[in-house]
Parts: sequence; structure tokens; C-alpha cells
Amino acid sequence: MSSPAPDEFVSLYFRYEHKLYRYVASLLSRPSDVEDVLQETAQVLWQKFGEYRREEPFLPWALGIARHKVLNFCQREQTRRRHFQPAVIELLADVRLKHDDLLEARSRWLEKCVERLEEVDRRLIQQRYASERTLAELAEETGRTPNALYKSMQRIRRALLDCVNEGLHSEGWR
Repeated sequence: MSSPAPDEFVSLYFRYEHKLYRYVASLLSRPSDVEDVLQETAQVLWQKFGEYRREEPFLPWALGIARHKVLNFCQREQTRRRHFQPAVIELLADVRLKHDDLLEARSRWLEKCVERLEEVDRRLIQQRYASERTLAELAEETGRTPNALYKSMQRIRRALLDCVNEGLHSEGWR
């Protein structure tokens, strides 16, 4: 095995970082946990980069390490928080890999569809999901009732789902 090449590692890691993030995020629910596991994954990838066989694709190798880091994280946190059992995480990880192309297409279309939303709706979605605020907190901040906000979110999510499905259909996904 050759010694780690920093430029090569950085190039490969940044090319696939978003896919690693989405993979880990599909297995863990809290963004802070995802960030922690992704950081641990990057550290192990760097430490083991000298063992990486250049003739094989980087992403499956990196995802395998990420899978182990997720399992280790859940085992460490088992007493503090509820997480899926390791067998369920393994199953979810396998399903995630099997449907990676479709999930990538869905993600791409979701970004496009969010951009197409009215500014007020886009801002509401961003406030709700990017900041991890609860619906009750947002209702208080916006001066709306939780029920009215819930109905708005339901309408926006339906519009996004329809938009994503139309986009996928236009690309031949069924």
C-alpha cells in the first residue's frame, strides 16, 4: 500500500462528502449526531487512506467505514438515547445503497422544487427544517396559530412532493 497522499484524499473526500452526509443522515435522526459521525468517519478515512486500493471506487469504501461509525455511535449512545438496533441500521444502510440513484434524483429535484416555492413558503420550510425549530416555536415567532402553521406546512410539503414526483417522472423514474 502506498502512503497517504493529502491532495488525493482531500479531492476524493470533498467529491463525495455530500453523499456520505446523506448516507449517515439516512441512518441517524439528529443533525448534530450526523455531524459527529461524519467527522469520525473523515478521521478514520484519513487514517486508513494508505490502505485504500486506488483501483476500486472510493465511495463504497468510504460508505463501509461510515456504516461502522454509525453502528459504533449507536452502541455508545444506547444507554443515553434510543436508536435503532444494529440489525435495523444494517438493513437501512443496505436499502439506502440499493436505492442510491433514486435518492440522489429525489434530492436533486427537492432542491429545484424548494427554489420554485414562493419566498414566504421557502422561508417557512427553511426555518422549520434548517434551524430545527418546533412548529410551536415557529408559530410563536410568526404570530400564527400552530394549527394554521401546520396546515401551511402540510400544503407546502404536498406541493413539494408533487413537484418532485413530476420531476422524477419526467426523467423516467416510476
